Amino acid sequence: MKTICIQSLAAIIALGMILPLLASPSTAGPGKDTDMSEAMETIIAAALADDHAYMRLGELCDLVGARLNGSPGMDRAIAFTQAAMREDGLDNVHTETVMVPHWVRGEESARVLSPWDRKLEILGLGGSVGTPEGGLTADVLVVRDFDELETRSAEAEGRIVLFASEWNGYGRTVQYRSRGAQAAARHGAVACLIRSVTDRSLSTTHTGIMRYADPEEDIPRIPAAAITVEDSELLRRQAQRGLPIRIHMEMGARILPDAASANVIGELRGREKPEEIVLVSGHLDSWDVGTCAHDDGTGVVLAMECARLLKTLDMRPRRTIRVVLWADEEMTQQGGRAYLAGHADELPLHIAALESDSGCFPPAGFSVRADSTVADRLRELAAPLADLGAAAIVPGWSGVDTSFIVAEGVPGIGHRVHNDPYFGYHHSPADTFDKIEPGDMAANVAAITALIYAIAEAEESLR
Repeated sequence: MKTICIQSLAAIIALGMILPLLASPSTAGPGKDTDMSEAMETIIAAALADDHAYMRLGELCDLVGARLNGSPGMDRAIAFTQAAMREDGLDNVHTETVMVPHWVRGEESARVLSPWDRKLEILGLGGSVGTPEGGLTADVLVVRDFDELETRSAEAEGRIVLFASEWNGYGRTVQYRSRGAQAAARHGAVACLIRSVTDRSLSTTHTGIMRYADPEEDIPRIPAAAITVEDSELLRRQAQRGLPIRIHMEMGARILPDAASANVIGELRGREKPEEIVLVSGHLDSWDVGTCAHDDGTGVVLAMECARLLKTLDMRPRRTIRVVLWADEEMTQQGGRAYLAGHADELPLHIAALESDSGCFPPAGFSVRADSTVADRLRELAAPLADLGAAAIVPGWSGVDTSFIVAEGVPGIGHRVHNDPYFGYHHSPADTFDKIEPGDMAANVAAITALIYAIAEAEESLR
């Protein structure tokens, strides 16, 4: 009820602001008598009164589904987003082919055979090899971290190593997902299990990319999967009691030749300086569990909505707004790499690049990867976002996919939200559309669209 009331109030306010503008097109266009702050207020009011982004995210999640590299779901997503941007009337809607890793999960299952027989939920890590035909059965060595594995390395030979690592923030905990299998294999383990990388769990498993050692190191590639926090803790306690733990696991994962995918691009062409580009983006690919609403369906729809809303309001800015929906963020970031290679000659004309990949929660502002003069100017432009809670501009990471062009001097902007619950959903079957609050979606549309408009409309370039 709270969200509905806020949206209803916003709609009432917005009608009073939008209708006069629509009735008088001569005063609605940018660059007329309306100053930047008033224009941004118009955008904010319109976004808060509109559920278009929320409904489109529902379509992406419910009609397209998960979007793993090389999958039919990713193909559907590429077609869906192109059609949506054409329906919105955007300019230059097209795809740019990207070759991406093609990993297939296959069927997977596991059982604990001792100390007592029961089913064990597992979720293979992205890029893992499968088990031998018929699966594998082995005793389990439970360790908390890499240091304990080194101390007990003599016990790892022929065993399944379980890293029952406690949550210690994403950056520190995720290392067991990415490097656990190579560390275990180095000591002769036949498989690797990890406690799911999450700060909260209701028996949900979490996946994500893992890495094997370089071929020249001659370390075997062993199967790797996540188990739930609850199962990890149970197995750890049983091991502490000295109980023998034995597991049978089967994984049908396969690594296939690279597949063709694409970055999807559309534009709202600038009215005065169309050659100058303000890029707004999210990544279209995802893992294959849940429907990936937070990661990163939200970012995809927010980027598209930015251009659509300005088109609807007839507020075409001076510079071109380019929407980029990235391929392959989750595995090797070939989308970002391909964009850098294909648009190198345009980079001096990229005024800024924003990426949204933190989920859909209340806005918290933006992080900036650029020099202090750019950050100071962004603080001035973002001031009208204060009522949304989105005016904060802080130094920080601006996004994985945009990092390649940011490294070449393009100012990077990261969309920030109050995402404390995020890692309860991240890369898990729980990342579904029902976790999205309509009011949060509308507020983030308002924040991103107003800021991107201000950057694209400002008389002086941000650079």
